[in-house]
Amino acid sequence: MAEQEHQRKRHFILEGTAEAKRFRSPHRVVGKTVVPNRNRNQHGRALLRQIEVLHPQVSVARDVQEAAGLEEGFGLQVEFESFPDIELAFESLARERSGIELLNVRRDEKRTFATVFIPDGKLQIFEKLILAYLDESKDTRKGPRNRKLLDTISEIRAATLNALWTDDAAMFPTSDDEAFWWEIWLPVRGDREATTARFKQLAQGLEFQVFPGELLFPERTVLLAYGSAGKMKRSMLTLNSIAELRRAKETAEFFDALPPGEQPAWLDDLRQRMTVPVEDANVPHVCVLDTGVNYGHPLIATALTAADSHTVEPGWGTDDEDGHGTAMAGLALAGNLTESLASNDPIQVGHRLESVKLLPEDGANGSDAIHHGYLTAEAVARPEISAPLRRRLFSMAVTARDNRDRGRPSA
Repeated sequence: MAEQEHQRKRHFILEGTAEAKRFRSPHRVVGKTVVPNRNRNQHGRALLRQIEVLHPQVSVARDVQEAAGLEEGFGLQVEFESFPDIELAFESLARERSGIELLNVRRDEKRTFATVFIPDGKLQIFEKLILAYLDESKDTRKGPRNRKLLDTISEIRAATLNALWTDDAAMFPTSDDEAFWWEIWLPVRGDREATTARFKQLAQGLEFQVFPGELLFPERTVLLAYGSAGKMKRSMLTLNSIAELRRAKETAEFFDALPPGEQPAWLDDLRQRMTVPVEDANVPHVCVLDTGVNYGHPLIATALTAADSHTVEPGWGTDDEDGHGTAMAGLALAGNLTESLASNDPIQVGHRLESVKLLPEDGANGSDAIHHGYLTAEAVARPEISAPLRRRLFSMAVTARDNRDRGRPSA
């Protein structure tokens, strides 16, 4: 009894934290972003110079693509950058009839970036837009022609690897030598199969390992390719059909398929990197109400002891004969094990575990709904109440059930 009192853990009871208020539909004010007027001559001339720089790069891209065996689809990927705190009018960059395609749009805290594929010979379309902007004789009542687009553009340049990266910036490769599986998003361009086949042919010729199979979306085809960041940078002019690049994500399939003989090594590595509070530490305890937990599991044992393993009915024991509770305890302790196992980083856990067996394997508490609410409440309170009181409460529940079955009022 004294030992149980020593092991009691207090529950978090959140009271008085809510305030009732009458619902009112929020009043929304929809306003248009005001694009500041630029100095027409200064800004227009600057954009023209940036377009002129792209002409020789288009020629180089065509030479590289022809040398790689391309017979059509020549072009250059170009990145447009907005002014700070101004939304780029990226919808106006695409010209479907001319083959100019918006590949992706990205944002940081201040600016908008858009990557556009410009076919060979179509760069002049943007030059004409800028020349019309500079020509005062073509002004409209609202000012220079094409102002809504051009006054949002700060820079125009050939796209780099960063311009195609739409994944988390923290996952961008930090070294050209880093090799990994890339998630390649390809446009459809009127003929999905031809675009995908052309990319695969070029990628394999550049010694990328292309995984068989792909995912199909209405406007994109997604496939996986393995190679280094440096090789991807050097191949961008050749692989000009890429719309987006991301890092392929690890899945649990690799670890699920590990032979039993290899699993302990991965588990030992994880345990060495994981720091868990000691048994008597004054830290929160996550209580798992389930089929019990097998606390002898090498990972669970770091955070769960026999003293913190309970059961609603002593006859059920505390062990997990189903496996579900142990799996949930692992999730409560370490979260997604796929990420933890695939990483080499240290893992700091700030809590320990408790377990209350609420669901015995034989379904002893599931046949009569009258017990469900009581047994759940009993399980929540179990780590804090004494054994005699637990038995008395359970006896009261059984008596209530028997009285109901006999048509008698409950006490």
